[in-house]
Amino acid sequence: MAIVDLAHDLDRHGYAESPVHRLDPRVKLIAGLACVLTAASFPKYSVVGPVPLLLVPAGLLILGRVPLRLILRFALLAGPFVLLIALFNPLLDQGPPLRFGPWRVAPGWLSALSIILRGACALGVALVLAATAPLPHLMRALGRLGLPRALVVQLFLLYRYLFVLIAEGRGLLAARALRDPDRRLPRPGTARALLGTLLIRTWHRAQRIHHSMLLRGFAGEFPVLAGTRLRLVDGIFLLVALAWCVGARFLPLSDWLGSAALGAGA
Repeated sequence: MAIVDLAHDLDRHGYAESPVHRLDPRVKLIAGLACVLTAASFPKYSVVGPVPLLLVPAGLLILGRVPLRLILRFALLAGPFVLLIALFNPLLDQGPPLRFGPWRVAPGWLSALSIILRGACALGVALVLAATAPLPHLMRALGRLGLPRALVVQLFLLYRYLFVLIAEGRGLLAARALRDPDRRLPRPGTARALLGTLLIRTWHRAQRIHHSMLLRGFAGEFPVLAGTRLRLVDGIFLLVALAWCVGARFLPLSDWLGSAALGAGA
């Protein structure tokens, strides 16, 4: 399955080595949240305003040496959901045309483009977090930022054992295909039996995992061999990221960047 393979690739790349990987996960979470909230705070017809925010995840992906193949797979998987939401705006957002430079454009198309830009910013931030920090480090960072410990543990277990559940389902489907190779889809009765078997296997697997965790001294928190400390470079990165978000929201940063780009190309 494409989602599972992508999640495995992102998880493996989280243990790579780069300047972005070495940043504390807490500052990456705070910077990413600030970037997404800033993009969401623009007026719905703002198209140029969120553009500078796209440079934050783009720069981190380049510095983090994230392969282009991973970026494209992530975009192809999550992008259609953003496009589906945006494409309804020209139908639902009716009104007098708005002036966009020398052109007059229907407001629905402007709001749709604004949604696509904000969605691209959020997807880029999610990809940066997933591809430059291992999941245990992100979960620990969420806990240290104040997220309830029970929720952190549930998120961690959900992510880790979702792959176990998918592997069980794949095994059942492979067994069904060997017994009935002429049918691509199982019969309704067979599908009910497969779901029941999957539920029973999942229940027994969960009990065994819970008992093994208790035998290993699990007390509601996953131990980490080496803790993380905030360094000077983490503070500098966070200040620069927050300053960039503030500048993008309250200063004509997009105009300045456009003028600089035109001046460099002249």
